[in-house]
Amino acid sequence: MLPNTLLALALGLIWLPTTGAALAAKPKSIEFGVGGTSYQLMQLTSEPSGKISTEGTSFYHFHLQYHLPLGKRLISPWLHYMPASLSAVESTSKSSETTLMALGLPLTTNLTGRVDFSTGPVLLQYTVNGTGSGTEELNNGESTATFFQPDEAVAATTFAWQVGSAWNWAKIRAGADLLVHGPLSAEKRSFSLMLTAAWVKS
Repeated sequence: MLPNTLLALALGLIWLPTTGAALAAKPKSIEFGVGGTSYQLMQLTSEPSGKISTEGTSFYHFHLQYHLPLGKRLISPWLHYMPASLSAVESTSKSSETTLMALGLPLTTNLTGRVDFSTGPVLLQYTVNGTGSGTEELNNGESTATFFQPDEAVAATTFAWQVGSAWNWAKIRAGADLLVHGPLSAEKRSFSLMLTAAWVKS
């Protein structure tokens, strides 16, 4: 019940009237930065044992965002890219490499002179590339077994809804967002926490 209420509230806030003050995020500005995402909290883990942790799986990515005026608000598309070299997800023998790319299209609304609220859809692509380098011994429940390392690439594309806020000061912008994966599904819904720090060029 609570996740459904939060989602409805977030969607409703898009249409709240804005003040006459300038948006905290500047129109036609572009951001360059870095960020971190705790992906699917209490769902996924990078532990070899498979034990689930409350932090989920950590991803570190490069951040690019542009703010385009749309009436009294902004439409603020952003791109996050995590190369395999930044991935915290890997097997003990490095038999695979993981990349993550996310594209968001939120609508940004001014709350105060320095704080803004944003919400909108996000498309994520999670790709695992096998190295195909021999075999690996893994835990299969009660014991271990030897598995061949594949060299194929497997990609999963998912949809999420972003709800968050950012704080702006001079050329610095810091944001915190909650990603709701499978927002319309009670069975498959999960959550990720995304933190971003960026330098703003007006």
